[in-house]
Amino acid sequence: MGIKGLAKLLSDEAPDSIREVPLSSLHGRKIAVDASMAIYQMLIAIRSGNPNMAATVLTNADGETTSHIQGIFNRTIKFITEGIRPVYVFDGKPPSFKSGELLKRREKRQKAEEALKAAEESGDVEEQDKHTKRLVRAGHKENEDIKRLLTLMGVPIINAPCEAEAQAAALAKAGKVYATATEDMDALTFQTPIQVRKMTFAKASQAEIQEVNYSKALIGLGLNHDQFVDLCILLGCDYCDTIKGIGPKTALKLIKEHNNIETILKTLNREKYTVPESYEPNVAARKRQLEEDGDSDNEDATAKTGKPKTEGEEDEEILPVYVEARKLFNSHEVLPDSEIELKWKDCQPEQLKAFLVDEMGFNPERVQSNIEKLQKAHKTSKKPQMRMDSFFSLKPNPEADAKRAAKRKAEKEAAKKQAAAKKKKGKGGFHKKK
Repeated sequence: MGIKGLAKLLSDEAPDSIREVPLSSLHGRKIAVDASMAIYQMLIAIRSGNPNMAATVLTNADGETTSHIQGIFNRTIKFITEGIRPVYVFDGKPPSFKSGELLKRREKRQKAEEALKAAEESGDVEEQDKHTKRLVRAGHKENEDIKRLLTLMGVPIINAPCEAEAQAAALAKAGKVYATATEDMDALTFQTPIQVRKMTFAKASQAEIQEVNYSKALIGLGLNHDQFVDLCILLGCDYCDTIKGIGPKTALKLIKEHNNIETILKTLNREKYTVPESYEPNVAARKRQLEEDGDSDNEDATAKTGKPKTEGEEDEEILPVYVEARKLFNSHEVLPDSEIELKWKDCQPEQLKAFLVDEMGFNPERVQSNIEKLQKAHKTSKKPQMRMDSFFSLKPNPEADAKRAAKRKAEKEAAKKQAAAKKKKGKGGFHKKK
């Protein structure tokens, strides 16, 4: 999911942090790609169907899904041909604190299944297509298919211990890659210096990608990193509920005025805004939640300590949920830099062809043609052209960046006022000449 409304907020408040650039601008760059996001996009985009039938994923003769394999194969060849060195990062176990979000997703999935069944009974193709896409999920098999494919293509993969976006951001922070490629905006909350969006869109003709600069985002919003993390929590993340009634603009205003969520809660109008119980440092409130989930106090103690709670033992203090979310953003579990070595190798043409043609049922001629493209691209990438920015380094100038951001924002506000005034004047109507 990422961070709700962050992309729009940055577009409005920190426009200098976002730029549209051609895919070719990443020539010579190493990019960490969020594998789950890329697989999901391919499953959604590469489908078969006709106007009288809901679109479905591509499958082979054995009924196995192949949309993701076709999409990742073609798109990865495109990257390497452009001189880009992709490394795909796969999700590990979800944080235990994400269980609430996963439960919500299961509920939404159940509703989508019911809606799909109703659409099939009524013969509504458009509704069938909509709900079928909502049910698409990249599971264990899809992930294993792509890991095998990439290994045969000579492209490195990383199995993150936890969230892929956090691991990819850590790679970028360490300078092992240039950017994190994902649509989920929480890559910025994990402090990736550069986030690349629209990179893994299935259409090979996709010419423009979007780069988001973390430092310029902070400057444009007028926040430091700690404030930015709290802003993202208020906007809505995977780890906790939000305060009902607080939208993006209000969230930014409150963070600027009060600095953090703790201070906001002290002054917040509780009649106007609904604060979740989990935001309060109240053991009893969390106990009630555990009981609603079917867990008893004793079961909870056993899960935490390995032994049941004895009589008279005091309850362990449970921190507010937003504090736990803050910890996850700032201290996420990732692999140590020393354990990561990125190596791009020659592809294994015979094994790759056997996998794609014999097992997945792909067209032999097309596969052979693409393997030849891949081999040629690998040879070229071994002698990459030097990027101009490799000959020099620019020193950051926060003051100048802040001035430019303020100027851009002022110009944007002035344009809005001018447009509003023009619209108001146009509503005055016509007067008859006497």
